[in-house]
Amino acid sequence: MKPTFWKLSQGTEFFTYEDMLQSVEDRLVYVHKNTPAQGQSSKTQGQTFIEANIGDYFYLTHGNNGIYLLGQFIGPINYFSSWGEGWSDRPFRIISRSKTQDYYNGPQKWWSPNHRSTFIKVPESELSMFEEEILIPFFDLHLEDYGF
Repeated sequence: MKPTFWKLSQGTEFFTYEDMLQSVEDRLVYVHKNTPAQGQSSKTQGQTFIEANIGDYFYLTHGNNGIYLLGQFIGPINYFSSWGEGWSDRPFRIISRSKTQDYYNGPQKWWSPNHRSTFIKVPESELSMFEEEILIPFFDLHLEDYGF
């Protein structure tokens, strides 16, 4: 069994830098229920966020203005978010903070910071690319060190 990884972007049009810091301090991440589906998916990114499993991992980005952390969901969805109508939040624990302030400038994938998406699963078939592009340069994390 391999871990499940997600990209979670709290975009610059809704979240200021201060909001991002508050999100990290509160250990809560946010997605709006109306965040549209990507590609051929019939499920919105908001619905996907609601349905993600406790224990899944995500990296938190602010658009492509920086990768903040690698986190793990530790609880269910909260529909009564302090962000108001349509917003939901989830609690998380920090696995690792980003080791660099560099912008991501690698290949554009739906799960990469340079792609306009909010909550996208990293396909298992692209885990090695995800490791090379995100986990190693931003978190110095190698999956083989954990038996994957």
